Amino acid sequence: MTSSTEPRPGAPRPRADVVVDATGLVCPMPIVNLAKAIRQARIGQLVEVTATDPGILADAPAWAKATGHEIVGQLSEGDSHSFWFRKLHD
Repeated sequence: MTSSTEPRPGAPRPRADVVVDATGLVCPMPIVNLAKAIRQARIGQLVEVTATDPGILADAPAWAKATGHEIVGQLSEGDSHSFWFRKLHD
């Protein structure tokens, strides 16, 4: 199951166990780096990816659906887009 949520104003961001900074990278690299991080994470851990490529807005939900990992949060601030994924399986 995947879901996408915008945190409430002033609400804390999800606390990630693994952080992927894909700022300045273009498709497909944000998703490639996310996939590497998810493979190395343990089941149940949160992985955060932040990218400036607007393609991440479509690619991240599609990747989550295709791989079976859960999006637990999404936040866009200006040109920066962050997603938090929970690893559900190996």
